[in-house]
Amino acid sequence: MRRSILAFAAVALVACLGAVTFLSLSDVNSRNDGLNSDLTNLQENYESLQERYYALLGNYSSLQYEYQNILLQNPYALVPNPGASSVPNTQQMLARYQALQQLYVNLLTEYNEYIESYQRLKEVTDQRLMQGELKSLITPDNPEIISLTYQLTGKPDNKSAPDPDKYWEDITTMYNWVKQNVKYREDSLYPELPSSLSEASFKELSMTDQMAQLPNETLALQMGDCEDYAALLTSMIRAYFNKTYLVECIWITGANAGHVAVVIPFQREQIAIIDPIRNYYSHDTLGNMGYNSISSEIYNWMNIWRPSLGNDVHVYRVFSDYMDKFFNGTEEYINWMYNR
Repeated sequence: MRRSILAFAAVALVACLGAVTFLSLSDVNSRNDGLNSDLTNLQENYESLQERYYALLGNYSSLQYEYQNILLQNPYALVPNPGASSVPNTQQMLARYQALQQLYVNLLTEYNEYIESYQRLKEVTDQRLMQGELKSLITPDNPEIISLTYQLTGKPDNKSAPDPDKYWEDITTMYNWVKQNVKYREDSLYPELPSSLSEASFKELSMTDQMAQLPNETLALQMGDCEDYAALLTSMIRAYFNKTYLVECIWITGANAGHVAVVIPFQREQIAIIDPIRNYYSHDTLGNMGYNSISSEIYNWMNIWRPSLGNDVHVYRVFSDYMDKFFNGTEEYINWMYNR
């Protein structure tokens, strides 16, 4: 009897966990479906607007040519108008020209608004694909990030400075929380928009399985991959220090793949790297979290990833809420760190 009860409880627990995971993935897929629907509507509106625009542009050019001929000739000359039962005078033609010109201006304004809307949509998707500027992925001012950070570290508010004797202890607490409470999950499919709205009218929409979440989304889902872990932890540490300390996401890449972790620059040419995915953090001789020299720490950390990313692994990009910078290689990054 007891075994039957335990077996039933285990099955129920597995079912609950499966349902939670399904709902989380369904939420992400639902957001993607909504974005695809918005893009389809935008493409249809654009095509219709483009047809109207070119038709009106042709009429406008024709009428403008006729109007210019009138101005060059006798202002009292009559201009044929096939669409009217009588021949209009110069004043009537001028009124038609002005009305058509205003219609053209209105349509051009609407057309430009569609173009701007598409560009804003592309900026959002590019950020998700980590192709555009990534500053807004780091959110130390987000109330949810601040609340969690203060709760974990006991920091009362953003007006009080953290206790220097607790820096590493509190950073370790935040690192452990992210590692223990965020489940690693590969990204779902996400759309890659064409470079322009005109290209979108004939080019099929492509999808990718690499996209970034905002830190508050990672908190809500409690799932993500390396860049989601790094963006969340960077935001928390930045919030902890009231944005007075530099904390950045460091992106390395190789022939096989890429990876993102957290780097904290210090004076005296030292850094600390924190990487929840690999249970790695810079440490002293006693194993406590701390900092080491830039050149030795960066290569020690990259060596851990060399088997999976490739022997050509190198620093590719560093970003935070205050900067976003690309590098041609690890040496360029190290030189930049020495001179920043």
